[in-house]
Amino acid sequence: MTYGDIYLIPVPIGNLGDITLRALELLKKAELIACEDTRVTSFLLQRYKIPVPQLISFHKFNEKQREGILFKHLESGKDLMIVSDAGSPAISDPAENIVKEAITKGIKVFALPGASAILPALSVSGFTTRQFQFVGFLPQQSKNRREILQQIAEYPWTTVIYEAPHRILKLLEELYSACGDRKICICREISKLYEEHIYTTLEEINKHPSLIIKGEFCLVLDGQKIKAEDEKEREDLTEDELIDYITSALDNGLKTKEISEIVCLMSSLSARDAYKLVIKTKREKEK
Repeated sequence: MTYGDIYLIPVPIGNLGDITLRALELLKKAELIACEDTRVTSFLLQRYKIPVPQLISFHKFNEKQREGILFKHLESGKDLMIVSDAGSPAISDPAENIVKEAITKGIKVFALPGASAILPALSVSGFTTRQFQFVGFLPQQSKNRREILQQIAEYPWTTVIYEAPHRILKLLEELYSACGDRKICICREISKLYEEHIYTTLEEINKHPSLIIKGEFCLVLDGQKIKAEDEKEREDLTEDELIDYITSALDNGLKTKEISEIVCLMSSLSARDAYKLVIKTKREKEK
């Protein structure tokens, strides 16, 4: 059987000008678009003078029921376009399950690059982007929520979180309780007219919660706070001590990239200088 392909098409999260030319071309060719809210997608299509094809609602409350209809369409050899109300499908939005099922059936799935709140928020945060975790919206069930909060507290790098306005203050309290005081960048209404970036700490924002409770929030939380004594110890490491560690790590089979990342965390060296030191030590060791 020859299936059609699935295209996951990102749509703007605010400013309609953020849509890509490729997204518009695919939407023009679409015979069927699965979308969260048909009214929202109709407005977007009309904004770009695209004739509205057949639309089918596809959201978290009917995702499983709609899959049969969507796969029947794909079985006819026709392509399926999937959009969310804003952002990228399958990223804290419907489509994750249908992608899994499509892969098991051998159906090709293509995801277009495009609008998402994750990378803009991370880019303006000022925190490390070398390594980060994205947890999306936290679960509402108490046990699962506690587990995710603990995961965030233990994670040593940047964490990106989504939250709705009516739950934002509660989440900030929970993060402070779980993580202690950390730097945080609170992004609100990304790409929209009243876009706002608040650079503060968990302690400060909980003492003085001066937020405009409106629009979608994307929180970027700094990694684990380095204790003052750990920072001093890190700065006092000599090059010989770092070389001794690198030599030991090489003997234990660690890869160059892994060692350089650890050296960067252990010392005040930049990522580039840490990598150069690992390469130099490795060459000396191989002589």
